[in-house]
Amino acid sequence: MSTAFVSVPLFSGISEEGLQGLGEVFERVEAEAGTVLFSTGDTADRLYLLVDGRVALHEEGESTIDLQPISLIGELGAMVGLNRRVTAVAVEPSMFLAASGEALRAFFERNASVAVTFYQNLLGMSADKIRRDERRIDDMRRNLIKTQKSLKAMRELILESASNELSEPLHDMLEHLIAQNRRANYVVAPPSALPVHVRLTDGATVPVLAMSRLFIELPTQAGDAHSAWRGVLVLPSSEIPLAGTLEAAGSDAVRVNLDLLIEEYSQGLEAYLTQAQLLDIVL
Repeated sequence: MSTAFVSVPLFSGISEEGLQGLGEVFERVEAEAGTVLFSTGDTADRLYLLVDGRVALHEEGESTIDLQPISLIGELGAMVGLNRRVTAVAVEPSMFLAASGEALRAFFERNASVAVTFYQNLLGMSADKIRRDERRIDDMRRNLIKTQKSLKAMRELILESASNELSEPLHDMLEHLIAQNRRANYVVAPPSALPVHVRLTDGATVPVLAMSRLFIELPTQAGDAHSAWRGVLVLPSSEIPLAGTLEAAGSDAVRVNLDLLIEEYSQGLEAYLTQAQLLDIVL
């Protein structure tokens, strides 16, 4: 079984003895065509090595990647417990070597030298992925800036042109798109360097899990779904009173859809969101 690992970068540099030990952690798994290995949103708990067959990765219903042997599937998620971002489906009868993250971590605790090489390889692969993601994000950011400038130029042309029956709906549509594409509309998880929490009406405080200009996500102890909600958002340098409606956002979180803020508070919230996003980019 260990011979299947030789051509896999994640196992590069591990001794033959180490590969044989790893081979004992993996088990043979066969899948018929159409078998779903995992779905978007699932908690990752296993990694798969495709030895024979073919697997398609789907994102939002569209096939994005077609994997052929020998391919490693879901290694980073399995080791750190991330939620799956894609759905993996066997396109034809396929054979895998599979291991749980828990079993691998237990093996590495007993075999430190193998663990060091494995985690060095995993870190290198993750760094490469981050670099690729950063390039894509930079391209998207530049395109978004160009789009915003073009939308604003079109809005000005409409305002400067003679009015007709299309002027008002086109202007309103452009205004909506410009507002929607503002940086502060996008969701951020408050970084540790800029901590944020909410003070509830009973005086208790809860951390903010995620936030945007339109909503915040909080642990479930912040209130019951489908009810009115009030609290104070405590930012590093200011406080903003909030009100809104709670809705469920998973088994351990609720989302507060925020009521309209007065201009002063809206600007304070947008300033924080912009700062948090810039910090994320810089770091």
